[in-house]
Amino acid sequence: MEKKQNHQFTLEEALQMMVSDKRIKKGLNESVIKQDWSKIMGEAIAKHTTGLYMKGSELTVYFNSSIVKNEFIYHKDKAIGLINEAMGYEAVTDIIIK
Repeated sequence: MEKKQNHQFTLEEALQMMVSDKRIKKGLNESVIKQDWSKIMGEAIAKHTTGLYMKGSELTVYFNSSIVKNEFIYHKDKAIGLINEAMGYEAVTDIIIK
């Protein structure tokens, strides 16, 4: 991003600069995924999800049903793709299932 005279930026540019901080981006990624979890994965999976936590680009998902957990293990790669598609970029590289 080029430096502008008198440090004038558009609102979009200022927000992009703020979000580019890794600590803020991590928190935003986690909150967006938590908020949209039922839209991304569907109500059946969301109903049995007890927790979602991000560490770096790894998403840890906790389930209260062993059946849903086992099914999710088989479709983990598809879930990663759906999350990244919803985010618009590669936000999650791996999912840890507990």
